[in-house]
Amino acid sequence: MSENIDPIAQYFKNVYPLICTPDDRFLASKLGFVYTCRIIELISFPIQILSTYCILKKTPDSMKPVKASLINLNIWCTINAITFAFFICPFLCYPYFAGFSIGILSSLGMSMSLQFFILIAINSVMVISVIMLFENRSSLIHRNKFRFKTEKNRILWIIANTIGCGGTFGPVFFNLPEQLEAKLLILKGVPCPAKEFFTEPIQVLTTEGFWNTYMTVTCTFIYILLIFQLIFFTSCCIYYLFISKTSQVSSQTRRIQVRGFYGIVFQTFIPILLMIIPLTIFANKKKDGSYDQVQNNVMIVTVCIQNGATSLSILLVHHPYRKFLKSLFWRSKKNGTLVVHVTIV
Repeated sequence: MSENIDPIAQYFKNVYPLICTPDDRFLASKLGFVYTCRIIELISFPIQILSTYCILKKTPDSMKPVKASLINLNIWCTINAITFAFFICPFLCYPYFAGFSIGILSSLGMSMSLQFFILIAINSVMVISVIMLFENRSSLIHRNKFRFKTEKNRILWIIANTIGCGGTFGPVFFNLPEQLEAKLLILKGVPCPAKEFFTEPIQVLTTEGFWNTYMTVTCTFIYILLIFQLIFFTSCCIYYLFISKTSQVSSQTRRIQVRGFYGIVFQTFIPILLMIIPLTIFANKKKDGSYDQVQNNVMIVTVCIQNGATSLSILLVHHPYRKFLKSLFWRSKKNGTLVVHVTIV
């Protein structure tokens, strides 16, 4: 009879109430967290649709070379946002690689491991899409000897990045630890996790040993590699647009290229800043081993905000889209104005 006793359930029943104080903060709860993510996406979705329309229908000829990169980024940000809010909303237990998801795919019975892998893959593609903006702008400078001269090379670079970001995590999902032992090990380090740790189907990816080190090193390496590429393409743009000037390029062409570079920088500044926030929290928590469920959930909420902010920045930074927005508001304002003509006899 004792063999059937679940030690996790026993801990939650007998030990947890004695040593732990319930965390009543709104964002610490499952419902508070998922409602926040979904409200953010419901607000962001009309902006994402509008930005998609503007890119497809209002992009002038001068911006045609970057049109594909813009629509690619906007679409993946929209997919990422919808996934985080409705399909796979991850409730994580940092500083450990463990958690569960709230959403449609869990309701359909999809395994937690597969959901986490899908989430990593989609998020990786979204980050790569940001880098593609700078690569595209860099490759449009014909004097840039580092640019991709053929579309084939560019596609190979994209595939290598995608496989490198998503594929390197694959081995972890084929070497998952024994779940009961892993959860007990987590309780030794974090004796008072959120109550969802006991009431929800937590999936532990790694706890300690080789695979935990592999996961940490892989995350760090990929982060450094992506940042390096971003800095490299940005440096190419700065060098060829502002330092290595040549009379072979007309002043008008250079002015258009500089304006396009500034647009990409301003467009991505806020989203990249918002992307750094969860990564910084993650790095600090891995360093000191602390646990705070609100901080964990704020990381994901920041990702949801970042997706919407990316689409909004596309609309506000680029002049043709901004001009279209002004025309919409001006038209609605004119339509709402009552004009009265008075004839004096």
